[in-house]
Amino acid sequence: MQLVRVLNYIIEKESLSKWLESLSQKSTLVVPVENETGATCFEEFNGQSLFLSGRTDFSAKKFFLPTNEKMFFFRKKTLSYGISPNFPKGRLIAFGVRACDTHALNALDHLFIKLLGDDCFYSARRKNSTIIALQCREACSSGFCASMGCSKPTGHDILLAERPSGFIAQAITENGQTLLSAEFFKKTQDPFPEPSLECSKGLSTSGIEENLYANFNHPIWKKEAERCLSCTSCTEACPTCYCYSSSDCFEFGSGDSSRSRERDSCQLLRFSEVAGQHIFRPSRESRLRQFVLHKLSYYKKHFGTHLCVGCGRCIDACPVKIDITEIANKIQGDAKK
Repeated sequence: MQLVRVLNYIIEKESLSKWLESLSQKSTLVVPVENETGATCFEEFNGQSLFLSGRTDFSAKKFFLPTNEKMFFFRKKTLSYGISPNFPKGRLIAFGVRACDTHALNALDHLFIKLLGDDCFYSARRKNSTIIALQCREACSSGFCASMGCSKPTGHDILLAERPSGFIAQAITENGQTLLSAEFFKKTQDPFPEPSLECSKGLSTSGIEENLYANFNHPIWKKEAERCLSCTSCTEACPTCYCYSSSDCFEFGSGDSSRSRERDSCQLLRFSEVAGQHIFRPSRESRLRQFVLHKLSYYKKHFGTHLCVGCGRCIDACPVKIDITEIANKIQGDAKK
C-alpha cells in the first residue's frame, strides 16, 4: 500500500449511486445493504438501496475468507498427482466498511499473510482489493470499539464521512487517489471531520490477558454457559473468526478430485475432536471460555494484538444475549479485589 499526500474531496448524494455504478463496471463492488431476511450485510452492488445508518450485522469477511471454497484440483497421473490451484481472480472493491471492520481485516491480514506464511488464496483477494471506509457518525448500541482502540479506521484506501448534502472523502493510497479522480468528485478545502464516538459499553483492557487466563475456573464461565446454546451465532457474526476445516473429494470416475475448506466454529462439539473420538472441549463452558479467551487473551499473548475489535456483533447475534464485555469486566473487577 503506497500512501499519498492526503487531499479532501466532496461528492453529492445524488452522484454517489452513479459513482458506485461506474466502479461496478470494472470490479466486483460489495456494499452494505439490508437483505430479504432483514439482516444487514455486504452484497454485490446491483443498484439496490444502501444501508448507511450504522454498523452492519455481518461484515464483508465472506468476500475475503469465503464460507466454502475449493482450493485446488488434482488428478492422478500414473504414480503422481497433477495439482491445479484455484486462485481467485478479478478486483474487489468493498464500500462502506466501518472502522471496526478495517481493524478486523488488518487482523486477518496479519494472520493469513504473515503468521501462516502467506496463505495464497486469502492473499490473492487482499492484494486485489480496495477498501473504502465509512466513518461512523455515532457509536452502535452494543459496540465497544473505543476500548479496543478500533474507533478509527486503518489500512483503507479511501475514507468517507457523511454530510447533509453528500460525503467528504480522503484518498489515503494511490489506488484510492485514482478512484477519487472520477468526474463525480470535486476538491475541497473543508477539513475532514474527526469522529467523537462515545461507546455506551466499555471494557477494561489493562492486564486483561493475564487476568482472564488466571481466572480459567472463574464461576462466571459456568454461569454464562448454562445459558449458552452453542449455536455458533457469535463466531458466524464475528469479523475476525477464521477457523476452518478442510476436506478432499475424490472423483474415482473422472479422476478430477479437489480439496475444499469451509469455515468452522469452536462452539461446535465436534470442533475439538481428535483421533480416537476424544473431544478436548466437551462442555459448553469450555467452548464459551475458548471463544472469549481467544479474542481477549491467547492471541494477544502470542501475537501482540487482541483479536476482538469491539464491534459488538457477538452480543447482538447471541439469542440469549451473552455479553463478552460483562464476562471480561466481571473477571477484571474481581482480579482487582
